[in-house]
Amino acid sequence: MLNLQLKQLSKTVLPIKVFHVCHVLIMIKKIAYIFFLSIVLQLFGLSLKAQENYEIRKISFKGNRSLESSYLLDKMVVDEVSYLEKLLTDNEPSLFSRELMDLDLERLRKTYQSEGFVKAQVLLDSLKVDDEKQTVKLHFIIDEGEPYTIDTVIFKLKKANAQINIDSIAGRNIRKLSLVHSKRFSDDALKEDIAAIRNIFLDMSYAYVDVDYEIQLDTTQQLAGITYVINPGPVSHFGATTIRGNNHVDEEFIRKQFDYREGEDYNKSLLDKTRESLYHLQLFSVVSVLPQKDKTTLRDPIPVNLYIEEAPRLNTEFGAGYGTEDKFRAFVDLTYLGFLGTAPRINIYAKHSAIEPYYLSVKWTQPQVFDKKGTVSVNPFLGSNKEPGYQTRTYGLNLPVTYRFNKELDATLTYYYEKVNQQIEEGDPEFPDPEDENYLYNKSGVLLSSVFSTARPKFSPDRGVNLSMGMKLNGYKFGGDFSYLRVWGDFRTYQKIDDLVLALRGMIGGIHSSDDSGFIPVEDRFYSGGSNSIRGWSRSDLGPKRESGTPLGGKSILEGNAELRYPLFWRLSGVAFFEGGNVWEKAFSYKINELAYAAGGGLRVDTPIGPVRFDVGFPLWNEKKSPQFFISVGQAF
Repeated sequence: MLNLQLKQLSKTVLPIKVFHVCHVLIMIKKIAYIFFLSIVLQLFGLSLKAQENYEIRKISFKGNRSLESSYLLDKMVVDEVSYLEKLLTDNEPSLFSRELMDLDLERLRKTYQSEGFVKAQVLLDSLKVDDEKQTVKLHFIIDEGEPYTIDTVIFKLKKANAQINIDSIAGRNIRKLSLVHSKRFSDDALKEDIAAIRNIFLDMSYAYVDVDYEIQLDTTQQLAGITYVINPGPVSHFGATTIRGNNHVDEEFIRKQFDYREGEDYNKSLLDKTRESLYHLQLFSVVSVLPQKDKTTLRDPIPVNLYIEEAPRLNTEFGAGYGTEDKFRAFVDLTYLGFLGTAPRINIYAKHSAIEPYYLSVKWTQPQVFDKKGTVSVNPFLGSNKEPGYQTRTYGLNLPVTYRFNKELDATLTYYYEKVNQQIEEGDPEFPDPEDENYLYNKSGVLLSSVFSTARPKFSPDRGVNLSMGMKLNGYKFGGDFSYLRVWGDFRTYQKIDDLVLALRGMIGGIHSSDDSGFIPVEDRFYSGGSNSIRGWSRSDLGPKRESGTPLGGKSILEGNAELRYPLFWRLSGVAFFEGGNVWEKAFSYKINELAYAAGGGLRVDTPIGPVRFDVGFPLWNEKKSPQFFISVGQAF
């Protein structure tokens, strides 16, 4: 370990002159204290022995201001298992023993030392014993003490090198490190910073760089100084690349994905970009790009071994499920990869649900348009929608161009053409005296959308943010029967607080029509209410209504959601939520005093396809509405 460990040296100074009586009294007091302590320890030891092999039902901590309880539990040998968890799962409870307690006390102390709390003390404060059920609850008291914080960070070369300006390198990169001035020391952060410094020099052609460290401690002020001692080694270059594992994909095509060339200066980031480019093609399930370095001989140039495993050329996915909104649903997804040994792929997708009775899509995709980050597709489709507020049948063509700026940000520009058949509801005021129950119209325009996401993990985020924005321009110079602009933005943030996750969402949108009629196609209007919206209302039930009571939709929407997610046991977790929102008929019209609110809770069961959820939402301050129940897959947001 890299722990900061100090040997505390203390000197006790006794007065030379003391009275004999005082000396005797002090000795008697010490003997009595030792006698009392020995009795307590014996009784405590007997108590511990009496609880041997009792099931550990609960573990709690007090005083852990800096480290979360879940983090401390992960460091322990024993674990808590509730009665319900034991009953419903295969998890076996840990059994109490004195030896395990001693081991875990030492592990907890070392955990605190590795986080900079050198003087931390951890005590088993109490045992709550149930002799009838033979269970025990443990309670630990923690005195963290003051942590060591970083005072100085210095970069130093092991040997002078005229080609390297170490002060300039430190100035450009020191703020990127985890351990900087006034930050708390941590073993893990130190390891991360050593790796980060190595990567700096690996990108500067020093393939054989070695980074060591020295720590200077100021025990009086609890300060630590870190000096990174860097031995860069010689400048290195890329050698020849050997490719293995490709059966169908052409080798020449693979080499075109390389971000490096033989003979160029060595640069680790170029190897990483090459690996990312190959993965992004979706042709490979495994991509390994390994430089063949030899520290003994300091080999130069450095050969590179590229090993790949091709993904199956024909991929088939299918599934079925049930939800309160879409009822029975099923889908089939077929993808064929790699035409003529290169990157194009064809995808055929079909699905059915109560909301979408049928949808069929064929998509041809060509990666690496314009450059390695661009993708273009041709996507004819047809489908039908049966929403609470409308029924439509649509067929058309999408031509999306996507550009992936980095792992967190991408943008898509799509030209679309659609032919829509809307079934008109009798008595709909938007269609006075219709000649036919079907209303036909054309849509043509462009859709620009962008997503920035650092939310992780994918299915159930507990950290990061997700921001999606879009703008749809229909008609105008693009043709189509109606001219309007539709814009929206959706912001989500996730924050882990001990064992809890606080998830927040805000959404706003508006539509502006340039036509005298002001008509907006029903499928492009905003709707609110449902399992992924305001859960005190059924799907699309919040907002303007027709005389018949069906949702009319609107040109403005505002929604906000707050959800607290907390683990229960096994794969089961619970949520509590509060949310509000509404839809308005007028464009860009938001009336805060007309927001509708709901609160409720639910359960989540973690599965390989994401959490299966059950939610119940209660409309607040609305006597006419009853609670709503939802079953679905995936988090609400």
